[in-house]
Amino acid sequence: MINQYGGDVHARIRIHLEIIEAIRVEVGDDFPILLRLGASDYLEGGTRIEDSQVAAREFEKAGINVLDITGGFSGYQVPGLVGQGYFSPLSEAIKNVVSTPVILTGGITEPQAAEQLLAEGKADLIGVGRAILKDSQWAERAIVSSSFTKL
Repeated sequence: MINQYGGDVHARIRIHLEIIEAIRVEVGDDFPILLRLGASDYLEGGTRIEDSQVAAREFEKAGINVLDITGGFSGYQVPGLVGQGYFSPLSEAIKNVVSTPVILTGGITEPQAAEQLLAEGKADLIGVGRAILKDSQWAERAIVSSSFTKL
């Protein structure tokens, strides 16, 4: 018997689609479902961004409301991924193929960097969980220093 959850990208995401469907049945259409997607693990033979673009489109069709993009499952020592928002090439590539809102994560610690990444269209939302865990006043300082307060 061939493993129904392995092989090409469609077979690998089958379990995700089954879980999304089961969750949707339980929570209804008005409850948001978010999915965290490791869009590339940067390993030979591993998940590539092209696979994740296919997956993201299928997840959108299945009713996912937000895609939270991450990557670098090889220990986050990926050549060329530096600075704040280092997964922005992944989130931007996903954002280009879906209309579902996309969250960008990846070392974003400064409000100005978050605003810049949004302005550049790299994502629709920014994940700053670790920054907030490190500094519980992060959000308050971000609001005070934000260009939105100057409007």
